[in-house]
Amino acid sequence: GAQAVLEYQLFYRARYAEAAFASCQGVRLPATGGYAIATMCGRYGAQLCTAQRWLDFQGDKNNGLAPLQIDFRLLPNGSEPG
Repeated sequence: GAQAVLEYQLFYRARYAEAAFASCQGVRLPATGGYAIATMCGRYGAQLCTAQRWLDFQGDKNNGLAPLQIDFRLLPNGSEPG
């Protein structure tokens, strides 16, 4: 039988996730003038989006974009995955 990865956990430092989110937060779509993050955060839209919600949407296989389920875990800065 063939084996395949169907889902996995990904660990990010909170500082890294927040910085990545902040770098995308102000980006606007030229076609609409709206914030790109609004389409990348699912039901929360741009107003209620956070780094964790943004990553959760990106890793949700039910969003029609992610090829498999990704469970993003944000670690406190300076900690190690356990």
